[in-house]
Amino acid sequence: AKGRTPPGVNTWQFNFRFDKNRDKLAKDSIDLLVNSGLNFDRMASADGIDATDFAELLTTSGLVLNESTRWISFDGCYDFGYLLKILTDECLPSTLQEFTELLSIFFPVVYDIKLVLNCIKGYAGSLQDESLQLDVRRYGAPHQAGSDSLLTGNTFFRLL
Repeated sequence: AKGRTPPGVNTWQFNFRFDKNRDKLAKDSIDLLVNSGLNFDRMASADGIDATDFAELLTTSGLVLNESTRWISFDGCYDFGYLLKILTDECLPSTLQEFTELLSIFFPVVYDIKLVLNCIKGYAGSLQDESLQLDVRRYGAPHQAGSDSLLTGNTFFRLL
């Protein structure tokens, strides 16, 4: 596709089942997401996707464990850590070396824009700051997965 996206909607947002009254959480992260419009009451119900079901579907989709799939992120270490945790149904490795080895098995090709910009410029700001410098338009609200994902992809392709 040479960095061009298809017409219409091409990024989706979905949320895992999460009960802020029962599950472990970081209060500042929850506050940020609530202020960004995330509805945790809906996520605690059947509207939230079960992580085990998602892991099974992602594994059988052919998107992971596949050297032909290219993953694009912005400072995505925690995102990939969460995905590895649910894909393996185990605790994350205790060392960075073990983590990166496991990451390279499930996600063989990852482009992290923040790391790329650190190599190019010696530093990288936030996704919002970097996208503004590249004149990449945001669609939707910041800190919403769909909006951030689309902005990440569009920023990556602008860098090309």
